[in-house]
Amino acid sequence: MEVVTIGFLGIHRFEERAAIRGAMLVTDTETKPLEFRVTAPVRPQKFQEILYGELLDEHVSVELIGLPLVNALEQKPNLIIVRDVLLLGINARQEIPSILMLKEDEPLFKKGTSTKPLNPQDSSRASVKICTTGNFEKDLDAIAQKLQSIFSSRNLMEPFERLEKACTDVHTRKVGDG
Repeated sequence: MEVVTIGFLGIHRFEERAAIRGAMLVTDTETKPLEFRVTAPVRPQKFQEILYGELLDEHVSVELIGLPLVNALEQKPNLIIVRDVLLLGINARQEIPSILMLKEDEPLFKKGTSTKPLNPQDSSRASVKICTTGNFEKDLDAIAQKLQSIFSSRNLMEPFERLEKACTDVHTRKVGDG
């Protein structure tokens, strides 16, 4: 598996969690931006909360945010990295491998989940671990090997900070808020 471009996919909540936006930053392996996409705010109504129940967050994350962002990209990444476990649900619905990246001390979403560590060469940065679901679990070793070479010189958690700031800026300016 070749990794030339990486998509960083995140979900951000605003207005006391009443509005949810998703954002995707596609970068090269040096984490230089190539494309940025953001959704309009999703505001689930009370009726949707009743109908979807505990499935609402997953539905919003995958069907209303994750998949539309991936499908809208002009520059499709070779790999998608997420920080929200619900976004791994896109693995079953599209063909780009998506992995969950966690800080070394963050708990796993499910006991028994197979993870692979990524260790920086620079001791000022913390190690992380990655995992995935579905058809891409068999590729985790190869993905980890490719990401390790990138993670040695680049902090792969940092683009999520950029993503959050950009999404907050877009939301503050009410872009796409119709």
